[in-house]
Amino acid sequence: MAAEDRGPARLALPSLAGATRTRLHLLPCAVQHDGAAAVQRYFAPAVRAADAPEESSVSFRGRSLKGKETVVPAGYVGLVLEEAAASLLPSEERQVRVKSTFESLTVWNLERAPDGTDEIMMALDWPKIAEGIHAPVADEE
Repeated sequence: MAAEDRGPARLALPSLAGATRTRLHLLPCAVQHDGAAAVQRYFAPAVRAADAPEESSVSFRGRSLKGKETVVPAGYVGLVLEEAAASLLPSEERQVRVKSTFESLTVWNLERAPDGTDEIMMALDWPKIAEGIHAPVADEE
C-alpha cells in the first residue's frame, strides 16, 4: 500500500525517552524491501578522505560515492521512526514510535559530493528561512 493511501500517523512520544542515538547514512538508491535487514553486516563503509576536507569518499557495489556529514539545525533533533503495527484500513490512524535519534547524518551522492542544490541540504536550511519569514518586522515611520 502506498504511503499516500494510508491514514494519518500518531507519534508515541514516550518512545522518545528510550530511543538510542544512531549514526545515519542517506544513500542515493531505493531499496524494494520493507522489513528487517542486516545492515551492519552488509554496509560497513571504508570511508576515505576526499579532495575537500569536509568530504568523504567510498565505493558501493563498484560505484564511487561522495559524502558529506551534515548537522541537524540547532534546536532540532532527527528521528528515525518505526510503524508499531500496520493498519488494515486506509482511514485508520497509524501509530509510530521513535526507534532512534540523530544529530548529524552523512549524505551520499554518486560521483559528486552533496551541496546546496541537493533536496536534503535545502530542507535542512528551511528552519533558518522560516525563522526569517516569520520574524517580526519593525515598522518604519
